[in-house]
Amino acid sequence: MSRLFYQRLSEEGAAHLASETSRQRSHTAMTLIFEAGPLATPEGGVDFRRIREVIESRLGDLPKLRCKLRRIPLDGHQVWVDDAEFNLDYHLRQSSLPRPGNHEQLCRTAARIAASRLDRSRPLWDCWILEGLEGGRFALIFKIHKALATEEGTDLLKAILSLSAEPVEGGPAPFRPRPAPAPAELFLREVVRGLSPSRRIVSRGFRLLRHPSTATREIQDRAKGVLRVMGYALRPAGESPFDGRLGPHRSYEVQSVELSDVQVIRRSLGGSIHDCVLGILAGALRRYLERRFFSAVAMDLRAVTPVLDKEQRAARPWVVELPIWESDPPTRHRLVREQTRKVRLEDEVASGESLSAGLEWNASRLFMLGARALERLGSGQLAVLQSPGPQSPLHLDGARMLECYGHLPLQDSSGLVITALSYSGRLFFAFNADPEIVSDLDALGQALADEVSALREFAEGQGPALRAVSG
Repeated sequence: MSRLFYQRLSEEGAAHLASETSRQRSHTAMTLIFEAGPLATPEGGVDFRRIREVIESRLGDLPKLRCKLRRIPLDGHQVWVDDAEFNLDYHLRQSSLPRPGNHEQLCRTAARIAASRLDRSRPLWDCWILEGLEGGRFALIFKIHKALATEEGTDLLKAILSLSAEPVEGGPAPFRPRPAPAPAELFLREVVRGLSPSRRIVSRGFRLLRHPSTATREIQDRAKGVLRVMGYALRPAGESPFDGRLGPHRSYEVQSVELSDVQVIRRSLGGSIHDCVLGILAGALRRYLERRFFSAVAMDLRAVTPVLDKEQRAARPWVVELPIWESDPPTRHRLVREQTRKVRLEDEVASGESLSAGLEWNASRLFMLGARALERLGSGQLAVLQSPGPQSPLHLDGARMLECYGHLPLQDSSGLVITALSYSGRLFFAFNADPEIVSDLDALGQALADEVSALREFAEGQGPALRAVSG
């Protein structure tokens, strides 16, 4: 038996690599904010060496994070091989915000980090530790390419976060890279012997013959997903103020709200948490556009939002019209609920009521499942990704995690994407935008806070919604 190791890159991963350009990235990121706690140093910084030790001690359980890509000669497809020259210092980086280390400086730095391209000659991920945040806090920004994140054994955040406030035990396991085939042998194995284009076609044909129902269902599901994203059930949409030709620069803004406020709104207006978030965003976007002197009366805007299936193994995209043209908040929420109810009847998905993903940190996995479902956006569409997280506090070697924000890449002509992650009693919204298309992104964050405050005040005055009972 050969001791050589390599693994063929999936077709999905290859598509993510091929879609990347100088103006459109194919990686996702997460920004986590911690109180320094036991990781604080006497000089006022954070113990970077200790964080490095914790991450290195977990890499033995995440072998794909030490794999890089190699191209098959002549064939052009790529395979994963162990990076024999792997060096953690090229993936784990330390930086510091200038004083005072405020919100604006953090968002500006996070935008620059997330906008930079990953080095394709190395494993496709990196992790930044940012010191100098106000209040003795620090941030961890984990960035990973979709081509790598589709593989098992790449969830670094789940590996290093723990419910326990005790220091992490254990040291790094020795790394022994498995030998990779030489270019000539790789060509011989992949092209000549087994996976030439003609053999792939024949193999696919045999699979269709042996399992026609499975293959047909896969084709149908993918076709339905594409049709949903293109809005086949809705009237054609025109361009919105959030559409345009993407440039190379990015801006980033975050805003958090109390989960209890969203629950009060949901109980009053009805629907699921998923519906409530879409209704809140519709109102926030309306406020933002009005303050910029845009009329929302005749504007079409749709959210392409991934929803997990009941097994939480895959996500499917829904297209939901955001009724920003409606001035009455209860009516906006009702219009959103009616759409999601109809789609839910046609599709077997999770109800959207869940606020947490259990006790462990699974948000990064669920986040990536949702990101994979966002294959294409049309005019007048915004990607809106919601991901549940645990409601119990998590720690990094004893340092408590305070906040968590997602970061989706921009794609097609959409100049704005929105994420919402729940964790420890709060909802954390993040906006990634092209500043040439969507300026004053901090005003959108303020519009969100104003919308939640106004809806909370309205909900407290109205009381809980009446639920219809059917026999």
